[in-house]
Parts: sequence; structure tokens; C-alpha cells
Amino acid sequence: MVGRAVAKRSEPVMVATPRGSVEVIRQQWRSQRAGSRWEWEGVARRRGQRDWQQAASAREAIRRATLLAPGKQPGWLTDAVAEVERELSGPPAEPVEPPGAGDEAD
Repeated sequence: MVGRAVAKRSEPVMVATPRGSVEVIRQQWRSQRAGSRWEWEGVARRRGQRDWQQAASAREAIRRATLLAPGKQPGWLTDAVAEVERELSGPPAEPVEPPGAGDEAD
């Protein structure tokens, strides 16, 4: 998107929905205008789609990616959002070292 800067982006999280798998990330961005602040947004897309749906929250991004109408939301959306929030707010994963990589003799 023109006129935006992205500072931090989470690892993608895949969540299963009745409308197919959805990939969700959380990213921090700000406008290039003077005095703008950094803000967090949710970005999601269904498997097989190229376009990302941006929104102020992960819930709204998933809703848009799965083509749900605004208004009352189904229960599976609440479950999917809870799973995504749990994975995105958890501690970052430790890098996995291949077996035998630390067993080198001098």
C-alpha cells in the first residue's frame, strides 16, 4: 500500500474455519504523514487467495477474508479468533537446532 511503513509483522497463523483455512498475521504500521503513530492491525486471507484483507482487529480481518456479512457473528468465528489471539500473543518460538548441530568437538 502506498504511503505506509510496516515495522513489525508476526509469523503467520493458520486457523481452520467452515469456509476453509485462513492465514492471519498481525502487523504494526503507520502512515507516512508527519506526526502519525504506530498502530497494530490484523491481516488475513483464505487459502488459495492472493489478496490480504486488512482490518483494525484479527476478528474483522477473518470476517472479511471469509466473506461474512457484518452484524451478528457465528460461534465458529469467536473460536477462530480466540485461537489466533492465543497463538499471536504467546511467547515467540525458540529456533529449533538440528540434531547433532551442537555436538561439534574442537
